[in-house]
Amino acid sequence: MDYMPYIQKAYRMIVHDVLKDVADNGIDGTSAYYISFQTNRADVIIPDFVRARYPEEMTIVLENQFSDLVVSETAFSVELAFGGVSATVRVPFDALTQFADVNHQFGLALTPVPEQKQTSAEKSTPAKIMSMDEIRKAHQTDNQ
Repeated sequence: MDYMPYIQKAYRMIVHDVLKDVADNGIDGTSAYYISFQTNRADVIIPDFVRARYPEEMTIVLENQFSDLVVSETAFSVELAFGGVSATVRVPFDALTQFADVNHQFGLALTPVPEQKQTSAEKSTPAKIMSMDEIRKAHQTDNQ
């Protein structure tokens, strides 16, 4: 049994829960969160000039100068300043490579989860809503 995927999932949940607590209650004043993540993914949203400077991976620090931290089940977004320019960064938990609270000597090494690539058919084909009659007819045709 390979337990590493379960361990990595638990690590990402720890990061999620810590960031959710910070979003809900603010940072406690003794923590400094260093969060490293892959930047070469389509699901990571960062300004183009930041991606050009950090084409594969970067680390952000959440300590004093950040705002609008929003945490969902799959990602977090936060407003940061890059050279005096404010920008929102959105990072899926699956893109994380490291998480540390340096003031509490706590750190996690994370293995990123590969992006789920959509096929061109998935991107362009809208879902069809079927009535119950259409579903019954299709089911009857399949069973004949």
